[in-house]
Amino acid sequence: MKNFYDVLIVGCGPAGAQAAKRISEYGYSVGILDYRLNVGDKLCTGIVGSEMLEHYPDVKNFIFTEARNANIYSGNNYLLEIEKDSTQALIIDREKYIKEISLSSEKLGAKVFLERLVSNIQVSSDEVLIEAQFNGNIEKYKSKILILATGYNSKLAKSLGFNLSSHSMFGYQTKIDQLKVDKVNVFTGGTLPKGYFGWVVPTKQNKGLCGILGREKLDDHGLAFLEEVKEKLGFNVVGRTSAWGIPIEPLSVKSKSRVMLIGDVAGQVKPTTGGGIYFAMRSADIAANIARKAIEKNVFSGKLFLEYSKEWDSIFKNELRIGMFARKFYESLDEKDIKEIMSHIKDSNLIEEDIKFDWHSEIIFLAFKTKIKSYLKGSLLKTFNNLTFKRG
Repeated sequence: MKNFYDVLIVGCGPAGAQAAKRISEYGYSVGILDYRLNVGDKLCTGIVGSEMLEHYPDVKNFIFTEARNANIYSGNNYLLEIEKDSTQALIIDREKYIKEISLSSEKLGAKVFLERLVSNIQVSSDEVLIEAQFNGNIEKYKSKILILATGYNSKLAKSLGFNLSSHSMFGYQTKIDQLKVDKVNVFTGGTLPKGYFGWVVPTKQNKGLCGILGREKLDDHGLAFLEEVKEKLGFNVVGRTSAWGIPIEPLSVKSKSRVMLIGDVAGQVKPTTGGGIYFAMRSADIAANIARKAIEKNVFSGKLFLEYSKEWDSIFKNELRIGMFARKFYESLDEKDIKEIMSHIKDSNLIEEDIKFDWHSEIIFLAFKTKIKSYLKGSLLKTFNNLTFKRG
């Protein structure tokens, strides 16, 4: 068959593109299908931790700005300033970065098929068969292994029998310009619904992104917040507000015979902020290594692919469990509580601690060694007492 590959990947975001690149580096044939024409074109703020440079040094070529400082608002009046001597996070050009990873995989031999809408997937004991629509025709692809990187609430993952996360958040983001601030600005309270937080993030040349994130869908797509913070910071709005969904609980079952789920479709996202680029790419590396083992051994059983889940869980599961606890704690607070807690943070010198942007468990543990623990009630206190604050 013409379209036969060792591995087929559906979805060319950070997870899918990285998996294609890594498997191609191992010397195996890869086909990657995406319904979009523009690879990497997805709503995303593009903030990653500085640790990203350790694992993926090429990201240095796609940095809009390095974030060392932040202003945190509660309502209109309260302000907590965080100032650091070293870079805390990177704001990157996500679209160009993912395109570059995809291009790198093609240079290594991967085949990228765009504008392919996958309509059917069949996984048997012998192979994977995919049908995709393109220009009014149905194309067929076969492989030994399937990696799904299909994003939030994927119908394809459901069709293969995976139970996707029931815990989600919803984000709303707008491009802005004439922005006169060079710090990350974070907002709580004010016009924001309880449990939501907002941001204004500078990118380049006085441009930026303004958005909000929370558990419930908003009929106005966060327009009230956008107008409020626009008046405060004096920027201009560019274009329409975009919306997207984010799963915030990793799947307990994310693999089976010949199949692995990576990235958002597997719930591999920080529950605290909804960020997923770093976790998606690390997950892709783990999945690529398992694919390599399977092809080398010519073994494609569910037992072997379970190694992907076990390795991922050993690194990330506890971190995201703590992140989910922090998310639920934040959602339990009213504006008065948040202002008091921010005051405690300032008084306790927590803002002097080193905070790893993609690893929140350490700072969460330190926070609850202060007066902040007194805000824990009922089931949240019980959950906290059962947490293990140790990465991996």
